[in-house]
Amino acid sequence: MDLETHPRRYFALPDGARLAYVDEGSGPPIVFLHGWSSSMNWFREQVPSFARHHRVLALDFRGHGDSDKVPAGHTMEQYAEDVRAFVEAMGAQGCLMVGWSMGSFVLWKYVERFGRHQARGMVFVGQSASDLRSERYPYGIVTEQQFYEMMHAIQTDHAATVRQWMRGLRKHATEEQVEWMTREYLRCPTHIATVSFYFQTMVDCFPAFPMISFPTRVFFGTDDKMYNIKDGEYLARVIPGTKLVVFDQSGHAPMLEEPDRFNQELDAFAAEVFAARG
Repeated sequence: MDLETHPRRYFALPDGARLAYVDEGSGPPIVFLHGWSSSMNWFREQVPSFARHHRVLALDFRGHGDSDKVPAGHTMEQYAEDVRAFVEAMGAQGCLMVGWSMGSFVLWKYVERFGRHQARGMVFVGQSASDLRSERYPYGIVTEQQFYEMMHAIQTDHAATVRQWMRGLRKHATEEQVEWMTREYLRCPTHIATVSFYFQTMVDCFPAFPMISFPTRVFFGTDDKMYNIKDGEYLARVIPGTKLVVFDQSGHAPMLEEPDRFNQELDAFAAEVFAARG
């Protein structure tokens, strides 16, 4: 299955916005949540593989990918509400949830609201506890001034800014990969990219960490062009009972950079999670 050309289904949210999604395979459910400005296509190495033994659900957040480009609702809290509505409508409660980058923020907000009784387990991929560097969290990737400059850059030259960022997203990126990643990110309109980037950076997810009472993993690459392994190590300290899985040949996107190992680690964790409660 080629995920990028695979037909999308559409789920209507309570406010009328439609989310694009795929629903493949059967068995214990796994839900994949993508990052800022991207889409479910970033799990193109996972969806076909896991659909052999699991029911796999992957969606595009509102404003992203093939979902409706609605002007409002681009907060981490609303994305979490959207995911809950989707999971309930699909009858996928008790799923294993995998959030990459911004998808991790969405999951942490999901935990604050209702994640304890909805998720069997969660995997947080490549995301720091906060993107904003501060006295509270010294590992963030941007200061307030740098954040302003990045917001300004998105608004003044969205395409050039994204292309520059994509060169640092992977440990090793070919020009073909940079072009594909750039095209993917530019599917998210500038106004939505700016607003969701603001809320991703300013969101406070720290209250969620001590609330996590189900199995979790943190998957993190060691290449530090975008994030630092210290971000992953921090999450391993503050999330109860989690384990850090390190990808030495990856930067921010281990699911694409080391797909075989990523899938092996996720498959082993899924087996553990779903066996734990039958």
